[in-house]
Amino acid sequence: MSKSAKAIWIMVALGAVALLLVAVTVALGPGRDPVVWLVRGAALLGYLSLFIAILASAYMRELYRILGRPFLWAHHVLSVSGLILLFLHPVGAAIDAASVAVFVPRFDSWRLFFTLGGRLAVYLIWIASAGALLRRTWRKSWRIIHMLNYIAFLLGTVHATLIGTDLSRPFLRLIPIAMALVVIWVFVRKRMGKRRVKA
Repeated sequence: MSKSAKAIWIMVALGAVALLLVAVTVALGPGRDPVVWLVRGAALLGYLSLFIAILASAYMRELYRILGRPFLWAHHVLSVSGLILLFLHPVGAAIDAASVAVFVPRFDSWRLFFTLGGRLAVYLIWIASAGALLRRTWRKSWRIIHMLNYIAFLLGTVHATLIGTDLSRPFLRLIPIAMALVVIWVFVRKRMGKRRVKA
């Protein structure tokens, strides 16, 4: 088996483990309604997909050496998967609540805004994805639009830690906080790298 094939199988295995962990987390959590499972499962998987896509974007060259082919295709798969899953999350919540109000961001107070920040995060991810699709048209500005993914991830993190059913225990909340810190580090690392290139 080639080095590239081994790396791909490792990625598939890691993805399977992640799916299993999410499935166990959702199954052991409160509620047995399939719609509730959809809401929670889609949120966890979408959040994880977006995190991996952001993390991988900082190591394109290294991943190319490992896989023997551009990693951009996998980045796109992760991004699209996260986009769909994070959209299914409010769809399931709307079905469960029998209301489309879950799609409307709230600005009544700062606490409410951040508590329900996932609502705005979904729109930011869609806008960021549109920026990537139009990168040939917007050659200079698409990267700025695509950076909305970082803001969306941070909003999603706050939303998850404040009202996430599967993160109700304090020690579990440390996981998304650690992931958010990694995302901030990736953002800073990429910006500093570009400054060095320009210099």
